Amino acid sequence: MAMTRPQPISILLVASTAAAFHAGAAVLFTPVLSFLMLFWGASPHFFRSSIAGINDGMVFAVTLPLLAGAVGFVGGGLIALGHNLLAESHRRDAIAFKAARQSRAAAMEEAA
Repeated sequence: MAMTRPQPISILLVASTAAAFHAGAAVLFTPVLSFLMLFWGASPHFFRSSIAGINDGMVFAVTLPLLAGAVGFVGGGLIALGHNLLAESHRRDAIAFKAARQSRAAAMEEAA
């Protein structure tokens, strides 16, 4: 469905909502990651160098929601900014199209 009258959205609200969603998902999935690290006896290979000095990834498990929230905030802000840019350009094009259509209609009425 096409955007009929797109309105700008609050970038801060969208970024905060995305940050809360990502941090909440990290809070839910961090215990699964911690259990897998416990079950395997070590952290996954690509995390081994960054987690080797900390207590089996528990500090990583605590900081993961903060990192996910930061990523969600930046991502949500960029998405909202993109929406606002597209909505503004769409409104500008719609106004120009409407003005051209009205001037054509006025010209047709004058000719008749």
